[in-house]
Order: sequence, then C-alpha cells, then structure tokens
Amino acid sequence: MSDPSITIGYSSLVDHVGEIKLPPRRNNIEIIIAVQGGFTEIPHREDVKLIHLESIGAAKSRNQILAAATGEILFFGDDDMEWSQEGMVSIVDYFTENSNVDLILGQAINENSLLRKRYFKRKRRLSRFNSAKAATYEIAIRTKPFREKSIKFNESFGAGTENYLGDEYIFISDACANGLICEFIPVVVAIHPSDSSGTQFGTMEDTKVRSSVFQEVFGRLASLARLGFVLKDPLRFRSLDLIIRFVLNRFPK
Repeated sequence: MSDPSITIGYSSLVDHVGEIKLPPRRNNIEIIIAVQGGFTEIPHREDVKLIHLESIGAAKSRNQILAAATGEILFFGDDDMEWSQEGMVSIVDYFTENSNVDLILGQAINENSLLRKRYFKRKRRLSRFNSAKAATYEIAIRTKPFREKSIKFNESFGAGTENYLGDEYIFISDACANGLICEFIPVVVAIHPSDSSGTQFGTMEDTKVRSSVFQEVFGRLASLARLGFVLKDPLRFRSLDLIIRFVLNRFPK
C-alpha cells in the first residue's frame, strides 16, 4: 500500500507568516498557508501554496484550507507552533491501519516539553461529551468524508471573531453527529507555547464565549451540559457570579 498524500495547513495573520517553522520538504506532502489580512510571499519553497484572504478569522481560513487541500490526510496548524515529525508519522500510520477512523486528536507539549494539559491515558472514542479541550494543532482528518458530509469549521467561532474559542470542539462535535469516527490517541503531534486563548478562565468575556460554545453544541440541553462542566472543576471560574451566568447563559449586553 502506498503512503497517503498529506496536506499541512496553517492559519496565519499576514504579519506572522514569516515566523512559521515549516517542516522539511517531503515528496507526498503539500503545505498550504491561509494568510489573513494582507499579501506576502514565501520564497524558495515550491511545496508551499499561499491562499490570501481579505477577512480575519481562523475558522474561515481553515475552511479554505479544507477546500483546497489535495492530501488524503490534513493536519491543521497555527503560526506559533512546531510539529513533532515522529508524532505526525504515528498519526498517518494510525489512519492507514484504521481505515474507519475519520478524525484523530493527538497531544501537544509546551516549550518545556511538558504536556500542555491533562489528556486521556489511552485511546478513546471522541464525542461531544469529552472533546471540549481540543486544540486545532492536535487535529488531523481524512479530507474525503468531511467534504462528502459538508462538515466545516463554524465561522462564528474561533480566533478573530467575537466568540474567540471553541471552533475545534464544535468541529469535532459536528463530525460525531454526522456519523464520522473520531478518536483520541496518546501521541504528541505538536509543540505549542503554554499561553493560549483556550487556557484562559475567570473573566466575564471568556465565560460568555464558553457558554455560547456549549449552546451551539448541545442546544436545548446546553444548561445541563454547562452545569456538568462546572461540577468537574468549579474553582476555574473564580466566582459564583460567573458560574451562575455560565450555566444560565445570562450576560450583560
């Protein structure tokens, strides 16, 4: 069996494109950079394709990458991370050996080589109940089933929008709801700095956004889901007022 073709897609603001740490060239790998907010060039890399977007929004740029990718397998990256080459190979091998799996969620470490958060210890089937902490650079997919079922990132969420987080969680939840097989495997695929929007808790702003994310994923059952989320670790919200607002989805206008 021949190796599957691979696309690595980066979402980047135009000012950060030059900071991307591109992986080495490989014959079966294409690299796509969705550039937001201006025009730029990448010299001396024929394997790199640029898509220029006038709009700002990570989810929009990822959807453009998903539409343009020619690879059978697509890794989603950010402009401030690096890939673990060994981890990427393990992800591709897992896809090859498990033809029914459509999405894989891996692990990431920080700049000190420590896991960025608490992950499952073993392989786990994903659902809307256990994938809320997913990060973009941990996700790899088979492009074909996502296109066939028209599953995309929700462009009302994610970096560059008012609801600046949660687009990855909604993406995985939509995939599961459409019958795709999504799994976590304990393989480090990326290196990313510790500080990110998904790790911030305790403000009115991030509490409101998280409440909106749960509303999108769970609909009429959102209040119960939010309550369950609070009970796992109530101290992260830092105040009773924020907990009540989060569960009831009540925020000042």
